[in-house]
Amino acid sequence: MQRTFIILICALCALPISAAKRKVHTIGDSTMSSYSPAATPKRGWGMYLQAFFNTDSVEVNNRGKSGASTRTFYETENLWASVKKQMSAGDYLIIQFAHNDEKCKGEDVYVQNARLRAESKDTLTDMRGTEPNTTYKEFLRTYIREAREMGVTPILMSPICRAYFKDGQINDEGRHVLAQNKNYVRSMREVADEMGVPFLDMTARSEELYETQGKEFCMAHYFNCGDKTHTSSEGGMAIASLAYELISQSPELAEMQSWTVFPSKEQYAVYAQQIEEKGKKAAFDAKGKAFELVIGEWSLVNIEKQKGGFVPAGGLWPAGEIDEVANRYIEYTIAAEKKKGLVIESILLPVKAKGGVGMNMHINYGFGDTFRGVTTIYENTALPKNKQIVVQLDQPILVPAGETLHIRVLPWYDSNGKPQAKKYLQLGELKVKGKRLQ
Repeated sequence: MQRTFIILICALCALPISAAKRKVHTIGDSTMSSYSPAATPKRGWGMYLQAFFNTDSVEVNNRGKSGASTRTFYETENLWASVKKQMSAGDYLIIQFAHNDEKCKGEDVYVQNARLRAESKDTLTDMRGTEPNTTYKEFLRTYIREAREMGVTPILMSPICRAYFKDGQINDEGRHVLAQNKNYVRSMREVADEMGVPFLDMTARSEELYETQGKEFCMAHYFNCGDKTHTSSEGGMAIASLAYELISQSPELAEMQSWTVFPSKEQYAVYAQQIEEKGKKAAFDAKGKAFELVIGEWSLVNIEKQKGGFVPAGGLWPAGEIDEVANRYIEYTIAAEKKKGLVIESILLPVKAKGGVGMNMHINYGFGDTFRGVTTIYENTALPKNKQIVVQLDQPILVPAGETLHIRVLPWYDSNGKPQAKKYLQLGELKVKGKRLQ
């Protein structure tokens, strides 16, 4: 008998596009990233940018990645390298980073680690931090150079503000100014001037929006995801509309302006609802043989297993983490047969945070060695202390014939401003149920 299975669909999955379409690629961090509506209330503004472009003319390829900085997006193998494979001459590239570049309070992590070693102190394992006047600028220049070499037009867009209000106004840290000489937005503007690149000041524009609406409205409507950095559906769409405005006001982006459309507020709501529905569930019909797997083996990247559980390499959870670190994870793999695919119907994973109440985690999946089609299928930003929970995911995943599914657990720790030791994530065996397709 034929049964109907359900497969999770990524929010930006689309039908094949015409070869004549041009692409607008977006690279950045979690404030831009795509999210599964079934997993989290967070929404990156890049999810909504397509609403402002004529779909007959252009495709938006949103490649924002949670936890990425200019350094880690460039150096992590499945990120910038895979975006370059998707770019063609005539495309555009919007570059927006800073939130995670600030992890070392405006200092480059390698410089900071050299000083810590000289002082016989523990070094940092979170390698995202860049210094705004040096390494941050150099990574921006590198993206620009490599895009231009491919015939792609780069655009620098400054980061959105955090909702850090003081007396009704966004404070310096919210505007990415960590000190008088540690200003990431100013540094980005200087690179744009130096290299003749369009600069879109999203920081100033989002600051204006938040202050006009007020703290109470912003926290209720734009930032109701549990923090002051990540936007909701309403906030993501509001930022996307600002991106449209900035593009439409730039004299250097006349071609992009010819592709834009301006949806009404009613159309905003319809487009956002379409994303929500695409991201929930869609029918998948198949016949197959049921199977169960218990996976007790895993691979580790920038994380180690100690007696108490999993910790970052070196044993310390870095200060200031607000999101996943893309290159720190525990990974499980499931391979489909060469000629037969499979459907993962459910996943069970016992989880326990030992030693503190600040443990957070994502569970992402992707395909192949380059971790294509990254989708967050679970998020918990407040794991209970010393209490085991069982993560049960009934959001089945299709694994095509010959493909390998990679399931990654990405933990981070809310450290209250200083590195934390003796805080562990404990994981049990991963149990998988599904069907091998006929």
